[in-house]
Amino acid sequence: IFKGLLAAGSLLLALFLAYRTSIHLPMIRNLLGSRISAITKFEAISPSLRAMSKGALAASGLCMAFHTADQSKRGARTTRSIRVTPRASAEGENHLLIVGCGTLGERVGRLWKKQHPDTDVIGETRGTSRHQSFQSYGITPRLADAKEGTEIQYPFVVFSAPPSSSTDYVASVKKAIDQWDKSGAFVFTSSGGAYAEENGGIVKEDSPTKDIEKNPRTKLLLDSEQAVLDAGGAVLRLAGLYTLQRGAHSYWLQRAQVSGSPEGLINLIHYDDAAELVVSALEAKQTASGSIFLGSDDKPVTRQQICEAALSHPSYGSKFQMPTFTAQFGPKGKRYDNSATREALKWQPRFKSFDEFMAQA
Repeated sequence: IFKGLLAAGSLLLALFLAYRTSIHLPMIRNLLGSRISAITKFEAISPSLRAMSKGALAASGLCMAFHTADQSKRGARTTRSIRVTPRASAEGENHLLIVGCGTLGERVGRLWKKQHPDTDVIGETRGTSRHQSFQSYGITPRLADAKEGTEIQYPFVVFSAPPSSSTDYVASVKKAIDQWDKSGAFVFTSSGGAYAEENGGIVKEDSPTKDIEKNPRTKLLLDSEQAVLDAGGAVLRLAGLYTLQRGAHSYWLQRAQVSGSPEGLINLIHYDDAAELVVSALEAKQTASGSIFLGSDDKPVTRQQICEAALSHPSYGSKFQMPTFTAQFGPKGKRYDNSATREALKWQPRFKSFDEFMAQA
């Protein structure tokens, strides 16, 4: 009896130590084999000892179960400890970040703030010249090189900075994508100058683009566009932007010279119409995801017609004359047709043509 008790006691002690010190299971099995054999020899001596041995075996099984569960818990704790903590998101379903918040971006911010008065609109710039204007419209200014706030993700993001704004443009676009939480929409404002057509033909959203090997700027745009499309964002290729004071007409008249032929076609869109188109793409959310849109008034005009329309306005007619064109012949340009964009985003320009705008301004 004494030997049986000793065998059972040593068995339980071994199992307890195995559980506490994580002895490898094959070692436990070997130990169990020898101890169980010793107990079995004494089972015939007494019914009470037989019960004792069965209890010892049950205890050993329980200890092994505890050991296995303990190892599983340790593994689970290890897995949880290396989990990456997600980035913080802006607390608001309509918060908007505008990267490269210039003439177009500020207009987008104003429209968004008007439609969503209680939301935060962040305008990121490289300088501070617009910050006072931002604040007057409820837009929070932020410098591009600021560290504070860059760890926050936003449901809506617009990237409207030109390629000249960065030494690594594609990386800047990807950085903006990282600040999008993908619950709303991301809109990248690109340029219709990426299209290859130069013979006066019709250009639509999916028309061929220029050879990137011969056009470094086009490569920057298309590489950036692809990064946005891969992330589920939307690309908006815009025609030439203008207001009364800004645009090709102002540049040409002030220089008194136009590079190109007077008959070359130019496609245009007013800044306000472009801003409304950006907002329409934002509001479309998943409908716009992975799509390329084209922004234009669909009324292409020649370089000479642009200058004539501008000179008909008092702001220019009293100060400037028709400029000199450096060539009589040259590429005919292209004619935008963005009817698919208008249908998809339910958008129409308020200013139907450059001539109409100048007549009303």
